Amino acid sequence: MSFPDTAVPNRPQTFWARLGGVAFVALLLLTGPVMIGIGSSMNDSDEELARTGLHTTGSIVDFADVRKASNRNITVQYIDADGTGYSTFASVNHGQHPTVGADVTVIYSESHPGKAVVVGYESDGNSVRGIGALFLLIFTFPLGLILIIKKLRKSRRQRTV
Repeated sequence: MSFPDTAVPNRPQTFWARLGGVAFVALLLLTGPVMIGIGSSMNDSDEELARTGLHTTGSIVDFADVRKASNRNITVQYIDADGTGYSTFASVNHGQHPTVGADVTVIYSESHPGKAVVVGYESDGNSVRGIGALFLLIFTFPLGLILIIKKLRKSRRQRTV
């Protein structure tokens, strides 16, 4: 028993389908570098605050010690020069073992006392930059390589035709 050839010819993609595909690829290619830029900006902001801010002593009121590195945080309460209480968060490395109730140095902004960094602990910018680097390795380099190879094959096919 034989079947007739029922191959359906490919329909060309519509403009909107191509635009959606291009937008998705562009989003994947740009996500990593943008996140690296945002993380670096956050780190620069925290470093500037550490250079120009006011120093005070804060107290660790909570330590979330979990297995995931991105979830290990401390909560620190501190009082500004006006006597108003604030709290801030900081990321904790696996090598660090803070204890609740311990005193830490907090540097806060004079104009915005709620913006603060805890000396000796990581900025959130490190996490954002690390995720951006991961996106860069997973999506940008392989996808860029695939697009370059595809373009080279297409140009080679056009030369041989």
